[in-house]
Amino acid sequence: MDSSTQVSGPEQTAAAKTRKRKTALFTSIFLVILFVAAVSTSYWYFTAKGKKSNCPRRPPATVTVAQAEQQTWQRERTGIGTVRAIQGTDLTSELAGKVIEILFESGKRVRRGELLVQLDASSEKAELESIEAELKQAHSNLGRVKELLQKDATTEENYEQMMTEVERLKSSADRQRAIIEKKEILAPFSGEIGIRQISLGQYLSPETAVATLQQLDPIYVDFDLPEQDAGLIKEGQSVRISVSAHPKHVFRGSVIAVNPLIEESTRSFKVRAQLGNEERKLRPGMFAQVVVEISGDREVVVIPQTAVAFNAYGKSVYFVQEQEAQQEASAADRPIKNNLNQGDSTGKKRSKQKASLIARRAFIETGERRGKLIEIRKGIEPGTRVITFGQLKIDDGIPVQIARTDAARDVEAKATSP
Repeated sequence: MDSSTQVSGPEQTAAAKTRKRKTALFTSIFLVILFVAAVSTSYWYFTAKGKKSNCPRRPPATVTVAQAEQQTWQRERTGIGTVRAIQGTDLTSELAGKVIEILFESGKRVRRGELLVQLDASSEKAELESIEAELKQAHSNLGRVKELLQKDATTEENYEQMMTEVERLKSSADRQRAIIEKKEILAPFSGEIGIRQISLGQYLSPETAVATLQQLDPIYVDFDLPEQDAGLIKEGQSVRISVSAHPKHVFRGSVIAVNPLIEESTRSFKVRAQLGNEERKLRPGMFAQVVVEISGDREVVVIPQTAVAFNAYGKSVYFVQEQEAQQEASAADRPIKNNLNQGDSTGKKRSKQKASLIARRAFIETGERRGKLIEIRKGIEPGTRVITFGQLKIDDGIPVQIARTDAARDVEAKATSP
């Protein structure tokens, strides 16, 4: 028992010393690693900060601006419509027959009552000649019966029978003449005839169109307006019409009819205007933009349409605002040009205050549009410089600089209703 206790005591002491050395070693290694990490982090932080401070600042975004102006606009209402002929139809035949003669040229003017197409009516004409011969004989017989009746040589009944026969033959002849007339296609009114759709020798059925006939001077324009304008539109008011086929030409006319019915589905009503069309520039079926001029002027604030952004949450514009900025620069980073700068005991020189430009967003309420301009009813005051080009690369509070040329000066904008 005593010997075993003497052996175990030195072994425990040696094990304890070994554990202490290992603990000290691990602690030293951990402290070294921690020190290296701290030094590396500090070096990276100060190096990155120095690089960031030496990097040039992002230049201001280049934009173009326009000044909000106050103008006097005549009251008017805009709408879209369709050009319609005063009279227009597709020419067809009432009866079937073979085409034996075409007497018109495509695209030419024709007069009312002019013969355009002749169908074969030879059998009908032969039948008419036969009926007229019978009618002539019936008239002769009626004359003899009348003489005999005056001499009491025949009865009243025979005379009435002959009268009935004459009337029957007259009706047959008139009916045959009407059939022959329907074998002729005449112009129902004066106008311009379109491209012919038939050929010589063709068997023409009643539902087949020969050509279209349109009366183009004067001409109508039918358009729609919202129900809130029903009390403003009256007959005789002047209108301006523009079509895409002649973008630089303005056609003028006047309102001739206002539909008293408001459509329930669209809450709008129809208006018809009449225009002169001597040069035949307006054609039926054209899409037309219509402006109805209403008496009275009003003052409006306008800006270019290119300045307005239409979003799901509203309409907005960016405008330019001046902001006072104070810039400081280290004296060590800039060359000293004179002895005055050396007298700054703080080691820095202070530059003069100068105004910088920043972009600001404003939500607006718009009104009518005319040409390239749009009315601003709320949100922008006259004299405000709004950004017309470059909005995609800016945000609220971003520094900007104004370009010398306006890249959007040639952007066209169509007139639409508010």
